[in-house]
Amino acid sequence: MENQTNLTRPFLLQRASSQIWVQALVRSLYQAGYGTIQFFIPLIFVNQFGFTATVVGIGVGSGALAGFGGHFLGGYLADSPRFGRKRAMLFSAGLSILAAVLLALLPNLPILIVANLIMGLSAGCYWTAADAAVIDVTPETQRQKAFAILVLADSLGSGLGIFGGGIVLASQPAPMLFLICAVILLVFLGLILVAIADTHRDQPLNTDPLQGYGLALQDRSLQIFVSINILFTTYIALVSSTLPLYFTNFVSRSEPAIGAGVSLISVASLFTWCYVGVGAVLQFPLVQVLTSLLNVQVLTISMLLWSGGLFLVWAVHLIPSLPTVGMIAAFSVLSIAGAIYKPFAPAIIAELAPESLRGVYLAISYQCWSFGYFLGPILGGWAIDQSPAIAHSLWIATALSTFIGLAILQILRQRLSNRAQASENVS
Repeated sequence: MENQTNLTRPFLLQRASSQIWVQALVRSLYQAGYGTIQFFIPLIFVNQFGFTATVVGIGVGSGALAGFGGHFLGGYLADSPRFGRKRAMLFSAGLSILAAVLLALLPNLPILIVANLIMGLSAGCYWTAADAAVIDVTPETQRQKAFAILVLADSLGSGLGIFGGGIVLASQPAPMLFLICAVILLVFLGLILVAIADTHRDQPLNTDPLQGYGLALQDRSLQIFVSINILFTTYIALVSSTLPLYFTNFVSRSEPAIGAGVSLISVASLFTWCYVGVGAVLQFPLVQVLTSLLNVQVLTISMLLWSGGLFLVWAVHLIPSLPTVGMIAAFSVLSIAGAIYKPFAPAIIAELAPESLRGVYLAISYQCWSFGYFLGPILGGWAIDQSPAIAHSLWIATALSTFIGLAILQILRQRLSNRAQASENVS
């Protein structure tokens, strides 16, 4: 009876939602530290330290390779009776602090690669364990709203971090920014230690995580979702790692009155207000409007918006007299596309995963983030180092790839429909 009463209350008033708010605060700190480092690494190492965009792209992409191992490790730790969600997150926090300190003390190419490898391992462990903990404490009908809260926290943390990072770089050397991020991540670790509950203790533990990977990898629906998720995450990686550098080097500098330093700060501000800010403001209204649709239908809407936003990025160079207007429009559309995608993608994984294998299913799904952040920075960095024609063409080619995504989404929709009918017949 108590559980039924709890389900009828507004989500934000439910007792379990206190952990969602704690997770939201934790995520905002993580994004303010880790996300800020990821955003500024290409801008700092290319425009201040003089490395080529290709080399920096390889350095950033190398972190994604570690992310592959990080997600598998995170899934194993999160579902393991000996570790669980909380210890996996603490391990992630320690790694992220180490990476920030290394970048602050020794900002050179070998450390760039090592730090990105450590950050990739950290991200893999954190996101897998954190999202499994969220699914543990939310009923199925409220998961999109729970993840909407967390995506909003991501946006706020990232936005404040990037905005503050631009201010810091205007008056301080780059190592100071990395050191400030290390302090933020230390607070992140402390909050996990004192405020996060180990929800895994309440879940069934009758499946070994290593055996669970074998079972999950045979799930055809999960395989199809992974294929489409690779596209989504590659788009997000391109926007966060390459688009600011593209706008700084190929659009802002088309205005003679704007200097390189001001261009960096102005693009960072536009990214904060238009890409991060628009998504943050519209996050709850979008989820409220779209919750009545199937999750896969919502992802189809998101894919259409990614197509339009990437087309706008390509079109910005065609209107050199109004570059700021074009950047605002592109960032805003891409922001809405991401805001729609982020709460509904993990909700699909929650549909597919058995309770005892939530960490494992999330780990496999989140390999897409590792792949996207491996492919995106390397492809984007290579294009930036080529002629302007190739740099511009990157975005229209990426926009055209969304048609492949739309076709795969239709296959996934049919698969999920058949799966639901089969479950009804069994029951």
